[in-house]
Amino acid sequence: MSSPRLVSRRISETTPMSLFQTPASNANPAQVPSLPQHHDAEAQKARAFQLSIARTQYNYMQSYLEGVPLSADLPDSEKFSVDYEAQVVQVFLELTDNFKRVVMMLLERELLADVPTAALRRVEETYEKLSKDFSLLHPLRDLEELKAFYEAIAALPSALESLQNLPKDLAKMAVGLEAVFKEFLENGPTAFLKSTLFDMLSEEPGRNYLQAQGIEDYERLFVSLPTPLMLSIQEQPWMPQGQGKPCQQDWFFGWLQTAGYNTAMLRAVVPAPVAPDVDDPMEGIQKMPLADLLAKMPVTDAMLQKETGQAGLTLAQAAEQGRLFVCDYALLNGAWADPLHGEQRYMAAPIALFFWNTTPPAGYPALPDGVLQPIAVQLAQQHDAETAPIYTPHDAGNANDAQGFKWRIAKYFVNVAAAIQHEAIAHLGACHLIIEPIVVAAHRQLAEGHPILKLLAPHFRFTININDSAIHSLIIPGGVVATNVGPAIECTLGVLAQAHQAYRWDDNHPERLFRLRGVDGLPQFPFRDDTMLLWQATHRFVDRYLRLYYTSDAEVAGDYELQNWIHEMTAPQFAGFKGMRGLKATGDKKRPWRIESLAYLIEVVAQIIYVAGPQHASVNYAQYPLMSYMPAVAGTLYDPAPARSTVVASEQDCIRWYPPLDVSLYTFSFEYLLSGVQYDTFGHYEHNPRNPYFQDPRVGPLVADLQTDLALAEREIRGRNRLRPVEYPFQLPSQIPNSISI
Repeated sequence: MSSPRLVSRRISETTPMSLFQTPASNANPAQVPSLPQHHDAEAQKARAFQLSIARTQYNYMQSYLEGVPLSADLPDSEKFSVDYEAQVVQVFLELTDNFKRVVMMLLERELLADVPTAALRRVEETYEKLSKDFSLLHPLRDLEELKAFYEAIAALPSALESLQNLPKDLAKMAVGLEAVFKEFLENGPTAFLKSTLFDMLSEEPGRNYLQAQGIEDYERLFVSLPTPLMLSIQEQPWMPQGQGKPCQQDWFFGWLQTAGYNTAMLRAVVPAPVAPDVDDPMEGIQKMPLADLLAKMPVTDAMLQKETGQAGLTLAQAAEQGRLFVCDYALLNGAWADPLHGEQRYMAAPIALFFWNTTPPAGYPALPDGVLQPIAVQLAQQHDAETAPIYTPHDAGNANDAQGFKWRIAKYFVNVAAAIQHEAIAHLGACHLIIEPIVVAAHRQLAEGHPILKLLAPHFRFTININDSAIHSLIIPGGVVATNVGPAIECTLGVLAQAHQAYRWDDNHPERLFRLRGVDGLPQFPFRDDTMLLWQATHRFVDRYLRLYYTSDAEVAGDYELQNWIHEMTAPQFAGFKGMRGLKATGDKKRPWRIESLAYLIEVVAQIIYVAGPQHASVNYAQYPLMSYMPAVAGTLYDPAPARSTVVASEQDCIRWYPPLDVSLYTFSFEYLLSGVQYDTFGHYEHNPRNPYFQDPRVGPLVADLQTDLALAEREIRGRNRLRPVEYPFQLPSQIPNSISI
């Protein structure tokens, strides 16, 4: 998860960049990209000098996240542009309006009987004027409006001397908003999200009014923001009764694993360990043998039969048929959570078992190929009949859950674990922190006129800046991640580093990854099915583009800038990627790898573009739509995992596990910001087609073909969405930017 930190400067001192071009690409707009070996000595010397200058700006650091290379600096050419900041501010103003309305609603609900109506209205009116007229260009005028707002609040306490908590709350609200407003002018939206509710509202017993009084309170937090997708699902006759909103039902829990905010965890359960293949040593390593599952989570054939309604079906048969799947959050085992505002929070490392049911049971959509049906959840890595029982929809595990509310909480625990893994690894680790060192390496080793840098520059745009914002305000003690996402920041940083060290380049190739996980044979997998359309279009474009400049493997081998880039991509003191098995070993310990295959170069470059575009979009833009209704998905747990003896008799009893209202508002406000900014459109490289980004006239037809392929993919996905129980919009090309810019 990451957020923009607007660069502090006077507008008059800012030189706007071109809307879709980086300074590097503007250095010589008429230049056609070329390989260095095709130049004379003088031109090669000029390219080398340009790179020597670039290396004064682009360097690495590994001291913040051990073993994870980051950019040591924020080069000027990587900073947000004015038009980008304008987009962010627009989304920010939308979320602040909702924020203000919720704060006033909570105060009014708690204190309406005591607050003079006129005085409260004055507070609301002054804040309304402040947010309506807000502008970065008029700080002095807005400070005057802020003063009026402060005075309106200050007038309240004299009429409320009998209240013990309210005066302190109102004073904190006024001081907090004044400080936040000033900080926003310096640092942008992150300041608001870091400070507001937590600085404005009391941390004393008066915080009770921030606890939900009923489940409906969570839906009331969406005052002026659009209703998220997860709350927009229309009731259908086939939907079950008594399972809460559609987004809390069993069918949706299964749907999330293939069309949700985190589709990275589902793995096949196989009958026996897969023997390593000589040509493919990673084959089967991400699948779970049935014996390994049962050693941790002793699900029985009887449980499977009761939940599926299929007498005689065994776990071994289901695994043999390729119909048994698991999400195992073992990476969270041993993690802990810090208290927030004096309230203890908790962690769990759950295991969830699913079955591909070719005959959808009652309560599921009648999809022709079947559905992914949740079978069982265990909320710890080791089974215990009392403290870690097995929960199932119909209490087949005898977990004292006749009414099914503990099953609801068990699903909630899995969704929280999925959110934690999503933010730390699938999103930040596997997208943001993969692309950043590639940006650094490319600028250090590929001259501005190199065709690969020319191609990749739009897919690198603003990534270093957005990540710089993250390490200064998000993944820090007391920052956004520590507040919204369950584990203590030390745990988050630890799993990030662990995941980065385990990352293998080729194993994250989109055509390979699904096979390694054993989910390539699932009849329906919306993310997989849609993203492959984008991958194929991207790969075709990159193939044709690179063949304009490389006519043979020999030209790849002779491109010394490319070889330097590959060295820096793989050397542990630089970007340090492992698992690029298409490279050739040199036998030289100082420079052990080189690239000699044009086909493999095409794969590498296409994968970079894919990660920066479609892969990142799938995790980033699903946040507000699918992670914002806290009784279904949150990032934190406020009560320990229920035991067999725990009594959960009603929906009201479930509230104790959910975040308080301030944390809920804080969380989805941040998600709205991240899901609301799209700077450009995937595969579109210029604002004005009459001023093409690619100056080489041979590239224009290739870009046109790419855009045609993407338009056809958009049409296909929209057609698929009409047949799905819930649309999956996160791979629509029109809703994907070129780069990790938010």
